[in-house]
Amino acid sequence: MKHFLHFISIIAFLFSSITLAQTNSLHIDGKITDKVTGENLSAVTLYISNLSNGTVDSTFTNSAGNWQYDLTVTSLAEYSQAPVDFFVSQNYPNPFNPSTKINLTVPQPGNVIVTIYNTLGEKVDGCQEFLNPGYYSIDWNARGSAGVYFLNIKTGDKSFTKKMILLDGGFGTGLSRFHIGSNTLPGVNKLNKITTPIAVQIRTSKFAYIPYTVDTALTGDSHFEFSIETIHSHSRLFDLHNDILEIIVGDTSYHLKDFHTYNQTDIPRMKVGGVDAQFFAVWVDPSSHGNDAFNYAMSMVDRFNSELALDTQNIGQARTADEVVSLNNKNKIAAILAVEGGHAIENDLEKLATLYNAGMRYLTITWNNSTDWAVSAKDSRSTTVGLSEFGRTVIRTLDSLGVIIDVSHTGIKTIEDILSITTNPIIATHSGARALHNHYRNLYDNQIIAIANTGGFVGIVFYPPFLSSNGSVDVSRVVDHIDYIVNLVGIDHVAVGSDFDGIGNNTVVGLENISKFPNLTLELLTRGYTQTEIEKILGGNVMRVFQQVAGFKKTLASLKR
Repeated sequence: MKHFLHFISIIAFLFSSITLAQTNSLHIDGKITDKVTGENLSAVTLYISNLSNGTVDSTFTNSAGNWQYDLTVTSLAEYSQAPVDFFVSQNYPNPFNPSTKINLTVPQPGNVIVTIYNTLGEKVDGCQEFLNPGYYSIDWNARGSAGVYFLNIKTGDKSFTKKMILLDGGFGTGLSRFHIGSNTLPGVNKLNKITTPIAVQIRTSKFAYIPYTVDTALTGDSHFEFSIETIHSHSRLFDLHNDILEIIVGDTSYHLKDFHTYNQTDIPRMKVGGVDAQFFAVWVDPSSHGNDAFNYAMSMVDRFNSELALDTQNIGQARTADEVVSLNNKNKIAAILAVEGGHAIENDLEKLATLYNAGMRYLTITWNNSTDWAVSAKDSRSTTVGLSEFGRTVIRTLDSLGVIIDVSHTGIKTIEDILSITTNPIIATHSGARALHNHYRNLYDNQIIAIANTGGFVGIVFYPPFLSSNGSVDVSRVVDHIDYIVNLVGIDHVAVGSDFDGIGNNTVVGLENISKFPNLTLELLTRGYTQTEIEKILGGNVMRVFQQVAGFKKTLASLKR
């Protein structure tokens, strides 16, 4: 899965020992595969830089992912020292925030394995790479909460373990690749071993993939195998709204752990789609369960829990942003409960607290139906009637608990009242821009601006009737709505909320089910969005608000007066 386990395997085989005085070229070749799927990648451009003389040339992978190149040798390289001991220095700085550097020496060619553990012995991050003899460094851009961590670096039968102290939590990119380091590490015995290496850099380029760079020193013909990662796979993807619980609560035969060819959501297809964190909506149909909304909501929570228990290897519940990171670091999907419609609390703050304790981390204030305390967007009173006094208490309670306020479906005056009370960012999890399509479920410019001014965002929905008046809608129309909000309020205030399994069979072409999320990223790249911008749209903005609002666990005691 993602960017927190940076596993790039590089295997270098020196086929023959060739001195530069005996030949005028070195033959290098290799194979490139996709990091997630393992598929051979064709049409990857490799830029090969001879750092000894400054020349740059290029080659391409074929249909089998293979490439080759003959590197012309024109002069002898400088002599260099090679270390005779494996050594890992203490990370610096230590304590650190948010990143630290580790220096090491490698005396023999081989795999170097880096693993970072927390105090419970749980793996937090890791990578491995084939390194030739030399001096290297690697950076750790912290991911996880503040505290003590243990760094273990191993090659062959030798290993070092170091204690590191992270001052503040971080959501960084984790371990970097290895860099050529200094040959002045203290306490290391060195041998003046005469070599004639050619310093070479190999850099990949392919649309939708993150460039990858290999720095190496060649002393003979060499073979390289490594994997590269798509920008989509590298990004943390939050889907803000999914209604599969509504479908399966009464269907004991449908399990999320199994692959299906019907409905739009299951864990195998979530994995294919690169979903890292999913908000599962608890929506109670007010026309069917108007008198037992809370109990029915809790039955949906029970089904949610039972589904997670069936596939603990691939999914787990998250209640905080730190738990999202922890699950993702274990290659698991983070499942987060949300409640769609304030009618589920039945005008009772204790029932609100019960839902919170069950894991609810956002509440959609209304569905299409108004409640006694809040008016919906579909209600004819939307522009004139908002929150009751009890409704205002609900908003303050959500703030105190750390529940994110969702205003999709919510009336215009109700949103205005919410904005006058809350001290937290608010969000619209599955809506669109009303300027592009005048539908009551979409937001006017002034509403989008007001949401952005709180630090919140709008999650763009994938339901064609909300996106356009045309019958058929493709993925480009979804990005039209993203473009509009970015141009209006900036890249920090937009996200995605599919509404899969709440939209029937009326889906966006190219986004027919949850496995199709990569098509959204491809369209964003085609429009010119950068990797950093895409990471914000897909999940960075959600993570920021989730950390700000729901960053601390609270209990029912928070409601005791």
